[in-house]
Amino acid sequence: MKPQQECITAYVFPEYIFLLPNGHPSRPKIEELFKEMGIRKHRLWGRKTKIESQHYIETGVWGSYETVGIKDRTLDGKPIPLFGDTELKEQSDSICLERHMIVGGKKFAVSSVFPKAAASLPTDKLLSLIDKELEKERKSF
Repeated sequence: MKPQQECITAYVFPEYIFLLPNGHPSRPKIEELFKEMGIRKHRLWGRKTKIESQHYIETGVWGSYETVGIKDRTLDGKPIPLFGDTELKEQSDSICLERHMIVGGKKFAVSSVFPKAAASLPTDKLLSLIDKELEKERKSF
């Protein structure tokens, strides 16, 4: 499956930035070498965004995903791609992602809360519900 956004791997040195494109034939060797050297890997996200004020005039929506870029945030030592205007709040038992929007002149704070120790993933729950529905249909025939 192709990712929704393209990114380029970048390694930052004191004097320069080394960009490593996807599909480079020596990529595995280069990544291993830089990892051994302790050089931190960064991702640069390529995303075409709209001018926020123009998008608001056209749609009446301020804070739309079409107007923000993607930035990596670090969580448990791993890079997590988030929209630039999303705030990541880590709590002891959960992770909260928060955004602010104006839609049709009304202000909204959109929060998504994810438990750190979930018993099951949302996809697992959805598949379970689908299986139950299919089982009901089979029994009704």
